[in-house]
Amino acid sequence: MIRIAVLVSALAVICSAKLSAQTYHTLPRVLELPASTRAMALGGAYMTSTPQADVLFYNPALLVGVQSFSLDVQQWGAASWTATAAASKQWLGGGIGIGLQVLQYGAHGPGGYTAPSGQAHLFDAGSLPVSERVATIGYAREIKGINLGLAIKLIEERVALNKFVTSDARTRDGAVWFDAGISKTFFALTTSLSYQNNGGRLFAGEYLGDYQVADRITLGVSSSGMQFGIFDYGITAAITQVRTFKEDSATIPAAGLEISYWPIRGRTFVARAGVQRTPYYEDASPFTFGFAYWGDNLVLEWSFHGMEQSELRTHRFGVSWR
Repeated sequence: MIRIAVLVSALAVICSAKLSAQTYHTLPRVLELPASTRAMALGGAYMTSTPQADVLFYNPALLVGVQSFSLDVQQWGAASWTATAAASKQWLGGGIGIGLQVLQYGAHGPGGYTAPSGQAHLFDAGSLPVSERVATIGYAREIKGINLGLAIKLIEERVALNKFVTSDARTRDGAVWFDAGISKTFFALTTSLSYQNNGGRLFAGEYLGDYQVADRITLGVSSSGMQFGIFDYGITAAITQVRTFKEDSATIPAAGLEISYWPIRGRTFVARAGVQRTPYYEDASPFTFGFAYWGDNLVLEWSFHGMEQSELRTHRFGVSWR
């Protein structure tokens, strides 16, 4: 009953009116996009009870006990794409993970046009090529029943500015950011708290102005492996507080449901659906869904997200080894 109450409460909050807070022009953009095919299908609420290597991008504390490799690719039409790779193993009494996130897209101009809010602009091929790379390394260890984790992010931003842009504008910039997390399992519920994107501003592609830093705090709770007839199911919910450099903020609750069926042991088919409450500056639909196939140690995944005001669609594909 507690699990059902958590999910119902999350859905009630999510399906209410859109948020009024405003965050925009943040760099790097790749850190605001999904970093996991599974999490994208679940409305952005990572399934903390059964983490894989890509949990590094959500909460490094959940790396304890995780040994896997994952590779994901997402595309917005033919104009933009992002790729994510992550690997984790047990090391020195804890869990270590390394990951890389890459985003390529075309901006429609310098300054704020380099990093507009939402995802619709990613479907258009702008005149200024933008390249983002984020390398992450994290470590987690269990201390007295509580998992603690820390991750370091090395960020590079490149914008191919043309000759018509003032020489005061930067074409390349870098930064070092930090994430920290904590998690603990209470009975069948895995609870986690993370703080992400603590660091300085990036200035690539604009006139030394003040792009915002969208750091965030996320509280998540998940439970999986429960049975309903011939099906197994899991639920997850999260609430994220996003704070930008100019003190604007947004509260983003999300929830997801995962239902699996295994006709033969070691061969599992999974259906996923999620919902998240999107701020008004976002053009994405609040609803997501996806499917997955678990075959022994191989996992194949797909997720789908549409734009709310148009017929634009983005797909994400993932493969991982456990």
